[in-house]
Amino acid sequence: MSTSLPTQKVVFNTPWFQVVERNPPGYSNPHYSLQTRDYVSVVAVDQSGSLLLVRQFRPTLWQATLEIPSGHVEEGQKPEEAARIELFEETGHEVEHMELLCNLSPDTGRIGNRMWCFFAGNARPTSNTAYQPEAGLDFVLYELGVSALLEEKEFCSALNRAALFAAVVQGKISL
Repeated sequence: MSTSLPTQKVVFNTPWFQVVERNPPGYSNPHYSLQTRDYVSVVAVDQSGSLLLVRQFRPTLWQATLEIPSGHVEEGQKPEEAARIELFEETGHEVEHMELLCNLSPDTGRIGNRMWCFFAGNARPTSNTAYQPEAGLDFVLYELGVSALLEEKEFCSALNRAALFAAVVQGKISL
């Protein structure tokens, strides 16, 4: 099969994503996929080794979830810049050094974006007095460790788990 992109047509457009129709060779029906901005996720720990997490209500699941700081890469941003902004906005923490763990495809069958996973060690609360916590998020300093986090029913995002496992495999944090 040719790796060049087939002709595509946007069949539905929202501020968050587009539904795109393509007609790949050999397919009897059109293939539909979502196009959206790239994501960033940050596995962050403070100086004591506690994980920096957020709790927020997710309408898709109709429940609150426990997650690592994450968000979209905005137009003109580099992934690391977006990761630093998300970490700050969601947790009120900053880091001197941020390290790329991996770059993943969130769903090769339906979603056409990338997820950039970063590690941020020695995160510290910001000294910026203008910081305001992001509405709808609760910051959680998780002190029980990775093994306990994996047992949490609220920590259910496959993408968050993938970033966490990348950090474990690369020796940034331990189980």
